[in-house]
Amino acid sequence: MAKTLLSMQDLQARALAEIRKQTRLFNVRNIAINHVTDEHGENIASLCVLSAGAADANTAARAALQVQ
Repeated sequence: MAKTLLSMQDLQARALAEIRKQTRLFNVRNIAINHVTDEHGENIASLCVLSAGAADANTAARAALQVQ
């Protein structure tokens, strides 16, 4: 699969849209994408929910791990 470079805003928008597709998570408000460097020096990202809105925070956090 070919890789496509996205701006951080586009990446956040896509990740948030994927989280909101999950059952009862349509009102998650805000996420963060953090750059992480693994032990091999490769850049990867970590995703977390900053504001779950009316959604259950634990369910939103699990969805973020799946989307990540």
